[in-house]
Amino acid sequence: MEDAQFEAFMRQLDQLSARRKTMQTKLAERKRQIAEKNAKQREDIERRRRNGEDGRAWQVLQQRIDMGKTCEQDILCGIDKSPEAREVRGYISKFAGYARDYVEDTDDPDNEAAQARTVLDKELERLHDQEARLNATA
Repeated sequence: MEDAQFEAFMRQLDQLSARRKTMQTKLAERKRQIAEKNAKQREDIERRRRNGEDGRAWQVLQQRIDMGKTCEQDILCGIDKSPEAREVRGYISKFAGYARDYVEDTDDPDNEAAQARTVLDKELERLHDQEARLNATA
């Protein structure tokens, strides 16, 4: 009797292990796809900036980034004190305020961005819970 229970337990453990490996493989593939998409988007952003499509300030800043004289982090954090960097930070700050106001209005059922953020938060929480359970069985 104990042998049958042990064998059933081991089969269940094998199934869970196989399921965990499958999920890890899927997650790794998804992570690779996202990294590839991010790299493509980064290239598109840099191309637009070089071509002046995002304004003269970004065009100048991208040239300086390409020459290694500044970096995006320095521009955004305020380390780069150039007039172009100040212009970009001012624009980003203004836009961030608008975006924050729009997304934070979660009580408004007509605010699609706020409702989508709420759904995303719940799904991320569910994903983290599943990942924690998988790691606990590993």
